[in-house]
Amino acid sequence: MDEEVGGEQVIEFFTVLIIDYKLQNNDMETRIWFETERDCQSALSKVDPLYNHLLGLYGNDMMMKCYVTEEASHDLVRPKLRPKGLK
Repeated sequence: MDEEVGGEQVIEFFTVLIIDYKLQNNDMETRIWFETERDCQSALSKVDPLYNHLLGLYGNDMMMKCYVTEEASHDLVRPKLRPKGLK
């Protein structure tokens, strides 16, 4: 759901956790999708054992990051226009 910051509604965007690595000289990529960057960052902060394991296997040929897309994950609720004639 969209977050409110200082009384203002913030648009959230689909965010993907990308895991890139090389396996026998082949580029491999795994993607896990989230509705918000916050959810992706939370997941990323909890994968230390996996990250360390992959780093041991693949060394510098491995990378994990959250990538925020330009696609809004929720519609922004906008107020209705004031009817004409109202002051």
